[in-house]
Amino acid sequence: MYLFTDDEICKLLSTVNENNVEFKLHFLDRLIKRAQLCDSMPQNLKDFKKILLNSSPVYIDYQENNELKDENEFRVFYNINEKYDIVIVLSLVNSNPVTIKFITVYPKHANRRLKVNEQHT
Repeated sequence: MYLFTDDEICKLLSTVNENNVEFKLHFLDRLIKRAQLCDSMPQNLKDFKKILLNSSPVYIDYQENNELKDENEFRVFYNINEKYDIVIVLSLVNSNPVTIKFITVYPKHANRRLKVNEQHT
């Protein structure tokens, strides 16, 4: 299985389009519900796509997933404001073109990301 680099992931996310993306129902449900609970979350899919196209991830974490043999799963952190990041769990399917499956999304205190980042350096 090919493991994508951080730079490749950033490039893929900055060029999201209808041909290379799949939004899981769980993702869409969580985006809507969490937007109601947290003002820092994107309020809809349009706002979410703007973040992908106009921002760069601040941290990318590979997730082990033995069930998905042809996919790489990652947690991708985007800083939204001083206090919060949004964390996007996604899977990259090694196909032509590469397919991005958005699995879930949630807010996280930015200081928690800094602690995770320190563990990996």
